[in-house]
Amino acid sequence: MLIAPIEILQTAVLGAWSFNTYKFSAAILKQIIIKSASNDTTFYFTITDEKNNIVYYNDIVATGVLRQECEIPLYGIYTLAVSLSSANEAYTGRLMVQEGY
Repeated sequence: MLIAPIEILQTAVLGAWSFNTYKFSAAILKQIIIKSASNDTTFYFTITDEKNNIVYYNDIVATGVLRQECEIPLYGIYTLAVSLSSANEAYTGRLMVQEGY
């Protein structure tokens, strides 16, 4: 069992950013941490699979930091995205993924 981070360093342009993960073969997403540069920035975060199914969405707007413990099985390539960001600024964070469970 290996816990591997997916590091996030993105900048919102027009209130959004996104990127694709590497391909997972057998993994579980254990933790999500997304932090905007300002504590009062609001945003939504989604994780979408290859077939455009949303596997994670914070339905309550995050302010400054989104921190979520979860148990989401992963297989394939996923798109991580911030949308409706109230500021065009840098975002940092990581997703902790358990591989080979």
